[in-house]
Amino acid sequence: MHGQQRDTPPSSVNGDEISNMDEEGVMYLGEMEEIQLDDEFMDEETEQDEDEDMEPPEDHAVLAFSKHVGSVYCCDLHPDGKLAVTGGEDDKAYIWSVETGEIVMDCTGHKDSVIFVGFSFDGAYLATADMSGVIKAWKCNTDNEQPWHVAFENEADDLSWGLWHFGARVLICGAMTGDIYVYKIPSGDTKVLQGHNVNVECGKMFRDGLRLAAGYQDGAVKIWDLKTSTVLHTVPASVHQSRVTAIDTHPENNLVASISTDGKVILTTSNNGKVVGQLETENDLETVAFGDDPLLGYLALGTLMGDVTIWDVARQMIRHHCAKSEDDSSGGGVTKMIWVNNYLVTGCLDGSIRAYEGRSGECTLTLTGHRSEVLDFCYNPKEKLILTTSDDGSARIFKYDVNKEKD
Repeated sequence: MHGQQRDTPPSSVNGDEISNMDEEGVMYLGEMEEIQLDDEFMDEETEQDEDEDMEPPEDHAVLAFSKHVGSVYCCDLHPDGKLAVTGGEDDKAYIWSVETGEIVMDCTGHKDSVIFVGFSFDGAYLATADMSGVIKAWKCNTDNEQPWHVAFENEADDLSWGLWHFGARVLICGAMTGDIYVYKIPSGDTKVLQGHNVNVECGKMFRDGLRLAAGYQDGAVKIWDLKTSTVLHTVPASVHQSRVTAIDTHPENNLVASISTDGKVILTTSNNGKVVGQLETENDLETVAFGDDPLLGYLALGTLMGDVTIWDVARQMIRHHCAKSEDDSSGGGVTKMIWVNNYLVTGCLDGSIRAYEGRSGECTLTLTGHRSEVLDFCYNPKEKLILTTSDDGSARIFKYDVNKEKD
């Protein structure tokens, strides 16, 4: 998942077997049959009986990609919106067409679960990284002039997350040793932001492109200067007192929001590292995201119990407990969320994608199709595509304008 990973990716829940697929592992809307759950993956007989009787969800996807074996952990869309990349439990990353599902390339050579895939900001390179520390940067071929090839390769320590710089060909990966590796692509010039021997759980760049905020297993938060590889400020571990699982930076570069396993949300200034706020929340916090518009001052929090709240950052008060649509009675615990303009888009444990309008908190969109939790997703505004990956072994393409309000 971009910017953050657990210590180990979640294991596949059900091991679905899909019939009626073509040789590339692609299913098309209207051609799918009900997916039967394999008995050997069910822990209790009662759960097995319930799932056998359960109807599959309505599938709003225009295409389902099921070439992976096991959970699909991460994904990205090329900036032009024509290609997708997915990585999974099977030590594989695939590049494939969002229109046909045809595999463009099998990114071979990984030794463990692929936990990060992503295109550079200009679409010139693709990075893939696995848990064992194998990192590859592939030169992209979108015009069929040259074949895809590995432009950079390195084997670091065991990795927990990765991300691209949003304005330069710079790849950043966090390791379980606590070190953060910063690579120039394709030259391979490397800097190491040295940790303190505990896992660096998550990282997020500031919008200024010069600094990185990182959260650690012991509860510490550090703000790094990427040019000098030095720590500018540190929030001591005693503030969070437990593992920092997610972090985000304010669009005006002045605040960091970090969340930990004990339910704390800490707001820290980026210029001096001073703690300026603590939000009272639940212990099952999973994700945090600042809104893109600083004038509106939104901060969203999501929990594994399905609570989605939008906060007023300046007043540190809840603006909305986001309501689900009238026809939605499920919990929908949140695994990831992003802001698309003033809409909060969430990936959920029940396999759905939901979008909430920031001003009202109203659920304006619910997309279904996955039979298990959404592990990662991304949005391409050019083609208005949502790409999702799931514990059910599939990736899905949804064609939808997030900014189009529900009738």
